[in-house]
Formats: sequence, structure tokens, C-alpha cells
Amino acid sequence: MTSRRPLHSPSEVSASRSPIPIYSKVDKTSRLLNAEDENSSSSDEENEFVESGDGSASTDETNTDTQADVVRLDSGSTPEKTHNRPVAPIPQRSEAKEKPRQQLAKSENVQKSGLNIKLIAYAILIILPLIACTRLLKQEPQMKRCEFEKLRQREPLQSSDVWKTLTINIELLLNKKTKSPNVYLLLHSNKSSEHRIQGLVQDIALETSKCFDGQRPIEMGLQDFETKHGDDYGYPIEQYKKKIKEGNVFLIVNLNDIPPKAARALHTICDTYSPIAPDVVIFLTLRTHHEIAGATPTQLAYQMLHELWQQIPDNELDPLITRVIDQVVLLQG
Repeated sequence: MTSRRPLHSPSEVSASRSPIPIYSKVDKTSRLLNAEDENSSSSDEENEFVESGDGSASTDETNTDTQADVVRLDSGSTPEKTHNRPVAPIPQRSEAKEKPRQQLAKSENVQKSGLNIKLIAYAILIILPLIACTRLLKQEPQMKRCEFEKLRQREPLQSSDVWKTLTINIELLLNKKTKSPNVYLLLHSNKSSEHRIQGLVQDIALETSKCFDGQRPIEMGLQDFETKHGDDYGYPIEQYKKKIKEGNVFLIVNLNDIPPKAARALHTICDTYSPIAPDVVIFLTLRTHHEIAGATPTQLAYQMLHELWQQIPDNELDPLITRVIDQVVLLQG
């Protein structure tokens, strides 16, 4: 009888007498190659998962099991025990999606904050000058004007010095830059048309009155200076005080006709240092028979008044004439 070889040699039986499966080198090599192929395929699948952002849990588990089998085969352990060990979870790939979104949100916030800063800066640049201009306008009210635009165009045309003299001082009074009355002596030659000159004088006084309160000019004539005795200069002063309540512009015409003694009242009426009323414009008219050429308007007026009022003592006459000829304007007619 032929003897049979035992299935298990003593060296291949463990201490517990349980059989251990024997794998040939060929089997091991084939298994390792298969494992590497599976590993490479699983790596490709993982790359596709990262690129597409998708992946199934079953593929991850298969790759994990395959890698675990390869490790255990290399160490000589049985593949049966591989499934009993816990599988390490693959980290979620949602963080890769969130990072670009977070960066985009941050960049949008930065852009919005930068835009807000620019808008605030523009608002400051616009609002601050407006506030400054508003304060300046409140502090400095608009200047009042009195320019005699229509009268400048009237024939015969007057010298530019006439309108300059009238405008500057009247506007100072209008805008409270001065409190002294304005006294103007409107001088003209007796060769001029009396009617034309008187019409121009009336219009100058009327235009000036419109610049103040719009009331008509207050006129004082010969009747306001004459008295029974002819030497009471207090009477014209009282008349002036009564009429001053009616407006700011006075027109005293034809100084040539006023009696010399009554004319002394003009020393008080035309006082610019201690006036009866401060915000007043007084126009006086005077004719001269002297030659206009070769003399200034002030010289012509002084010479004419000195002749008219020569009865007044010199100590009174010179101060009187000085106040009357404070500003002399020569009119062409």
C-alpha cells in the first residue's frame, strides 16, 4: 500500500493545530499587481472626484479596502481580517468650494467698503463748501445798488464822474457803511435849458428815493425859507424837521432865489458831523453865469455862492459855503 503524504506538514501547523492557508509566490505577486492596478484606478477616480467635486461613498470605501488589503498582504496577515478594521473617512471636499466663495465675498466687501469711503469723501467735498458759502452769505448780506442805469443813457449824456460821485456815496449810505448824510450841489450853467436841467434833477432825486424806500423825494422851496421878517433862519430848520419824517431824500431847488439870511439855515440842515437825521440824501441846485471852462465845479460853486450871500458875515459865510459845497456835481444841459 502506498503511503499518503499528510496534507499538512508539522512545520505548517500552528500551535493550536489549525490549518494556515499557503499562498505561493506567484499568487502573492499576482495579488500585489492586482492591488496596484486597483490602487492606480482608485487614484484616478479620486482625481476625478476632486475636479468634478462629486464622488460616491462606495468608491471611497472600495479604495480604502484595497489599500488595506495590500498593506496586510505585505505584512503577512490574512485578508479575512481586513474588513474588521475601521476605515478612515476621507475628508469632505466642500471646503474647496467654500474657500473661493469666501474669497469672493471678502473681495466684494472690500470693494463695497472702498466705494462707501469714496462716496463719503465726495459728500464731504460737496457739503463743506456749501456750508461755508451759506455762512458767508448770512454774515455778509447782499449789497444794495443804486446805479442810475436809465439816466446814464439820457441825452445829453452826463460825465461819468457825475454818476460815479452819486453812486459811491449813496450806496455806502444804503448799506450802512456810513451814517453821515450825503449833500450834493447840482451845478449847471444859466446857458443850459432850465426845463431840461430841472427834469434831470427831479429824476435823479426820484431814482435815489427808489433805492431807499420808494417814497417820493421831499421838496423844500422858497416858501419853506421865507418869513415875514426875512431873517428868521430857525423857520426853515423847523420845516426840515417836520418833513424829514416823510422820507430819506430831500430836494432843495434854486439856491439863487433863497434870501441870504434865511440861507443860514443850510448850515444846520447840511451838517454832516452832527446831523439832524443821519440816513438822508440832500440835493441842492444852483445856476452859475460864470464861464465853465477853466475852473473846477467846486470853484465855480464857491464863487457863485459867495456873490449871492455876500451880506452874511465872513465868519458865518465860509463855514456855510463849505457845508453846501460838500460834493459838487456839474450837469450838462
